[in-house]
Amino acid sequence: MMFFTLIGRAVRLSNLRQAWASTTWATMATLLLIAPLVASAQTADFEKPPILQAKDLVPATMLTGKGFRVANQVPTDGFMAIFTITTDAGTFRNNAGTFQVRSRELFAIRLAELSAIAQLEDISKTKTFVTAMAAATARPIESAGNMVLHPIGTVEGLPSGVGRLFGRVEGGAEQLWNTASASDQSGLERTEDAAKQAGTITRDALGYEQERRNLAKKLGVDPYTKNPVLAKKLDDVAWVSFAGRFIVSTAISVAVPASMIITSTVAVNNLIWDTPRADLIVRVAKKLQELQVPEDRIQQFMHNAAIPLSVQVAVVEHLTRLSGVSGRAGVIGLMGGVLSESQARFLAGAVRMLADYHEQQQPIVALAAPGPVIGRDRDGTVIVPAPVDYVSWTEGIAQFATSPTLEAPQRSIWLTGKMSPRAKREFAALGWTLREGAQNE
Repeated sequence: MMFFTLIGRAVRLSNLRQAWASTTWATMATLLLIAPLVASAQTADFEKPPILQAKDLVPATMLTGKGFRVANQVPTDGFMAIFTITTDAGTFRNNAGTFQVRSRELFAIRLAELSAIAQLEDISKTKTFVTAMAAATARPIESAGNMVLHPIGTVEGLPSGVGRLFGRVEGGAEQLWNTASASDQSGLERTEDAAKQAGTITRDALGYEQERRNLAKKLGVDPYTKNPVLAKKLDDVAWVSFAGRFIVSTAISVAVPASMIITSTVAVNNLIWDTPRADLIVRVAKKLQELQVPEDRIQQFMHNAAIPLSVQVAVVEHLTRLSGVSGRAGVIGLMGGVLSESQARFLAGAVRMLADYHEQQQPIVALAAPGPVIGRDRDGTVIVPAPVDYVSWTEGIAQFATSPTLEAPQRSIWLTGKMSPRAKREFAALGWTLREGAQNE
């Protein structure tokens, strides 16, 4: 059983003002973010996304640990690396298995969660914990720990993947914003969400929530994780600590650097760990109002179950860094329709990259959010932030790079990862400026 769910047309810049007012970005969104799964592999003129070595993508220390190992071969899909992790039953019992996770960012997050689960499992076996658990009162509400199964090999076909999101952009950005929201949930799902929130409020009033956040901080994980196994472990240990007067060992350790674990930003991580949940919700709502986001889009964004509260906080904090930049409300409108955590984190990463550019390179004057989030600086340069791992010269990326509607005096693409040598040559020949390895703060 696995631990968790896997994870506009291009701008015609001959007239910049018209381009940034237009809603025809869907082609760019599709070409940039939907990996060509078949055509690029069968067309001789394009590259087949390679299989890379895990050690060339992440530090060797992240490839094995207590109860898990990472496969040496890492397929890529034209944009992201797909890691395969195998966990053993000796550590993870019924939740052991082999599963895949897309992107280096989610890989680091999931490894931290694996370490946290293993450590919490060890804590729960101690005699002191068992004694404290017997003394603790019953929890006001039980948390669900059931896994959503995504066996190895299914990562490409998930209905909540990037392809589905950007397929909807084909109909126009405004249509996406107006139709993609929490209303995609069934009435039963919304009822279950409300029940969980009510239970959380009860526990928060007792001080349990602070205990849980403190435990998450010690472990270096997200207190608002979408990993149900970790969420239940945090619930169980935090409740015994709170109600049973059990002191959690300070010997627990963080598996990966804290700056990578939740949002790629140390300051935001500390804000999430140190601020009560209710205060974070108020903070997000207030900042969205300050950004003049329409109320319906605020509700869609804040009630979208695919976006962890931690990611909501990160997005509004980074949009706030883009002070005075037009188009920020559109980012929230787009994110209100995401269908998976991986989609949300992709867009949040793009916003962070643009905020970094705004502060460290040239001030950005406008944003567009047709699918990807794109910036234009005061010199007229179009910036495409791409928090991806490895870009190959596939048919899709070639269409994106060569589209006549992408004409601009200056255009640049910023990657957190790398491009293949072929892709570099092709982009350079077309006049693109490339920046690889755009680092986290």
